[in-house]
Amino acid sequence: MNKRTAVVAGVLTAGILIGGVAVAVTGLNRSSSDTTPPIASTPTSASEAPASSSTVEPHDTTASLLYIIEEEKLAHDVYVTLNATWGSSIFANILESETTHQDLMLPLLEARGIADPRSSEIGVFTDPELQTLYNELVTRGNISLDEAIQVGILIEEKDIVDLNESIAAEDEADVISVYQRLLAGSENHLASFRNKA
Repeated sequence: MNKRTAVVAGVLTAGILIGGVAVAVTGLNRSSSDTTPPIASTPTSASEAPASSSTVEPHDTTASLLYIIEEEKLAHDVYVTLNATWGSSIFANILESETTHQDLMLPLLEARGIADPRSSEIGVFTDPELQTLYNELVTRGNISLDEAIQVGILIEEKDIVDLNESIAAEDEADVISVYQRLLAGSENHLASFRNKA
């Protein structure tokens, strides 16, 4: 772990700890005249009980495909934007691969009659989580070339985690095959960004 990654991890950890302390202090400062009963921490009936850890949500291939193709678009669009800002060859080279990754996904969507969710505009996403992430990553990447490289590392690490989870949950061979190709690409991209860091 390089110094920058360690600092970012430390800042994130500190933020989480401060947030936890704030919640605890708020609970302690509750007025004794407050007569609102506390919220029950245990369910009152079997129907209100949370699903047990042995109850696993079924995998939704459609949702997975829609998310992964937009996640590949996110990588592409961030790299297009950061390449325009910094003119670094690493972004130019990898953004071409991200286009290829999206092209690999299209036949999977078409075979299942799933509409392509991607906007033709750079930086526009249908998934609100990815829209927020794009905005945050571009803001950070515009700080400096070093930060832009760190953004590339974060994107590829997220892709790897998401693809591994999707592969583990998937049972359709054609989807697994494409996801494995995307995973190999993300691992190569991560190595390239780490070499520049």
